Amino acid sequence: MGGGVPGTPRYRRGRLRFPPVFRLIALIALGSVVFRYGLLDQLLVLAVLCAIAVRRGRESLDLIWRALRRIRWLLLSLAVIYLLVAPEPEVSAIAFLPGWSDIELALRRAGVLVLLVTAVELMRQTTPAPEIAGGIAVLLAPLSVLGLDTGRLSRRIALTLDAVPRTAELVTEAAGRAGIRGRDFGGWSSAAAELVREIEETAERSPAHADLPKQPTPDITDWLLLGLVLVFLLGLLRL
Repeated sequence: MGGGVPGTPRYRRGRLRFPPVFRLIALIALGSVVFRYGLLDQLLVLAVLCAIAVRRGRESLDLIWRALRRIRWLLLSLAVIYLLVAPEPEVSAIAFLPGWSDIELALRRAGVLVLLVTAVELMRQTTPAPEIAGGIAVLLAPLSVLGLDTGRLSRRIALTLDAVPRTAELVTEAAGRAGIRGRDFGGWSSAAAELVREIEETAERSPAHADLPKQPTPDITDWLLLGLVLVFLLGLLRL
């Protein structure tokens, strides 16, 4: 994204006209119902998200894969908890082996994380941070009557979403500058100090206030697409 926020993918191939605020509504809707989906429902939603990524190109799939790799230990923890630590008792099951209900529950809980991370990564790829901030500001506008600075909060949320995928790269770079090699765990305190110093310097150079981009006016096609997305997400609960 030429002249955009650091860390945002530069490519925008296959970018949808779908307004950012509508994308956020779809993401919120998914987060609200995904916990009630069965395995087949989750697989269907994942297939749709992957189809969108395939349409965008190989780089989109690579970025999603990297995002999922960052939560691999969390997914493993869920598997351990639901399969070994707290399995549901089943009369017909072998005592030391998890039953199918335990396996299904573990897969569903892991599927929730996979779907949400995939959806957020696609949102990050297709929507620059300023546009995300603008969409969040529209959704939070009613809270402004309470004195909340919705613009500032929206910018912080959007920049956080954009910066999180670069955290591993920043840590690795800071560790390299601090001279950490291999399993030199004692040097990580120096790397942390270097990273904090870099973040503080970047924050000082950043403008205190930035204008949020004007949100596009949705047309009838956008409203119809939003309706189809919501019907699809909510309709899966009826299957």
